[in-house]
Amino acid sequence: MSAFDTMQLGQVITAIGGLGTAAFGLVDAAKTVPLFGGINCIGLKHIKDRVTELTPDQTGAGLPHKPLNALPRRHILETVEANWVNGTDIASQKAIAKSLIKLHLSEGNAAALATRTNVDPAVLESVATKTIAGTPLLPAESDVFSRFDLILTAMLDEAYQLSDQVYRNWTRALAAGVAVALAVAAGWSLDGTNFWAPKEIALAVLVGLLATPLAPIAKDLSSALAAAVNTMQLVKKQGLK
Repeated sequence: MSAFDTMQLGQVITAIGGLGTAAFGLVDAAKTVPLFGGINCIGLKHIKDRVTELTPDQTGAGLPHKPLNALPRRHILETVEANWVNGTDIASQKAIAKSLIKLHLSEGNAAALATRTNVDPAVLESVATKTIAGTPLLPAESDVFSRFDLILTAMLDEAYQLSDQVYRNWTRALAAGVAVALAVAAGWSLDGTNFWAPKEIALAVLVGLLATPLAPIAKDLSSALAAAVNTMQLVKKQGLK
């Protein structure tokens, strides 16, 4: 491969990567448009379902319908959604959600929450009662509460990691679609009516599909290719001497 061909290939890789970057930028910018506001909520459903599962209603005679020591579930879900939509750090989101769930714990919903987290219902109910009253926990109760905390952390981690994966996959798919559309539009603007040949359209679609995965590594790939070719040329020259 000649130096000229290497330069051209490097420019092509950089250009395709630039197309991918532009596509990601357009998808990100579309989040501010009300019509496309749903992009921010991709992946949120699984988190809301998990938090809903971990904030059961109160039960039992004489108990109020809502816990007296925390936000109602509706407000917890609104807080979780606000953090997700605004792109708060995942670790912070999980910590906030766990804190709100633990604050939601009361003697009226401890049994239901204990069943969902696989801890002793009676002990967790006692923990909830003593926590609200400010009474110190017994060692056995502290152990159960620590186990409850670890299980709660694991359940929320699974929900947030899965939701984050869904969000990243969908935004990449949307960016790929935008990149394909931009490549087709660019091809048509350059060739006009001659563009609609199957070969030209297939090439534009291929460029668009390659743009998204190439975007983060285009510069490094182009530099690595040039360095590899230069090295091989140097080795070849040394071998001819």
